[in-house]
Amino acid sequence: MPEGATKICIYPGCERPAAPAHPQGGPRPAFCDLEEHNALTAHQKRQRLASAATPEHEEIQSG
Repeated sequence: MPEGATKICIYPGCERPAAPAHPQGGPRPAFCDLEEHNALTAHQKRQRLASAATPEHEEIQSG
């Protein structure tokens, strides 16, 4: 990522900037500063979105 570019939170639907890097170094966070935006809740949200996008039961018509 080019220097100065703002990284966006990877939580589904979030448009907030990702939290700033730790002052002592390390990888830059992928999520914003909202406590509920983390890897577990992002995974759960993606699972809910995927299950909502697919029909639960398709009716089979017998003739």
